[in-house]
Amino acid sequence: MSTTLQREGGLTVALSLTVNVIMAGAKLSVGTIASSQALVADGIHSLVDIAGDIAAIIGLKFAHLPKDDDHPYGHHRFSTLATMLISSLVLLFCLGLAWQSLSALVSGADVAQPGLAAAWVAGTALLIKEGFYQYARRQAERLGSRLLMANATDHRADAIASLLALVAVVIANVHPEWKALDKVVGLVLAGWLGSEGIKLFKGACEDLLDTAPAAHVLHDLSEHILAAPGAKGFHAFRARRLGDRFEVDFHLQVAEGATVAEGHAIAGRIKSDILRSHPEVISVLVHVEPDAPEHRKQDGHHGFNA
Repeated sequence: MSTTLQREGGLTVALSLTVNVIMAGAKLSVGTIASSQALVADGIHSLVDIAGDIAAIIGLKFAHLPKDDDHPYGHHRFSTLATMLISSLVLLFCLGLAWQSLSALVSGADVAQPGLAAAWVAGTALLIKEGFYQYARRQAERLGSRLLMANATDHRADAIASLLALVAVVIANVHPEWKALDKVVGLVLAGWLGSEGIKLFKGACEDLLDTAPAAHVLHDLSEHILAAPGAKGFHAFRARRLGDRFEVDFHLQVAEGATVAEGHAIAGRIKSDILRSHPEVISVLVHVEPDAPEHRKQDGHHGFNA
């Protein structure tokens, strides 16, 4: 069954793909005709965005496949792999753009003055891409998806690339002696987009290595435990990312005199509360133990529930 993330996230990425196909065609064709290296570079980045959109669609589709014998924990890390692919494409694009721009600067070859048509296309692309970035970012935050956030970051990067291309074309037309600015813009784009790609790639690697989520995330997830009637304390609280979702496990202490059924019921209520309050959590594993001194650990937390 399709989840909200799969449905709405898929629609967001499909719209993104449509926008990127139109933008790539316009930038590459007008950039070539108007002799704007900056706009052509911006168009190449849009081609990378298209590949990223396709990777995101695949990631959203496969990440929500049901568990099977070969994947007993599900397929959620497909979205992490897709994020790694998007960031790798961004990094490859940056390396190529930096090499091309640096080679042009070193060679000292004369550059044709870019036409004003390139400025109109770059300006239109800037407005469309920044608007779509705001939309995609809100969707990513609402749905709690790193994959969608990576896709949104691509739109912001494209908007900035279009802004730089617009500036380069306008300055080159106002001051023809600054035609080489087109090449400088390529280097600036490569450096900025490269840093964004590294951040995305680093985040995906941390997820694959089961790096602990941020402290505030752990606090938000664990605050439900001691609020539950019958919960005496807990320790060894852990969470890890599976793509855009979390798995949680911890040790729960209940009264020493509680029966197995009573301890199980308390754990069940806490589990249901976490899953209901945090749709980003897909699994909660609770180990129930008596509230005896030997079970009170240094990393533990205790309350005063009856």
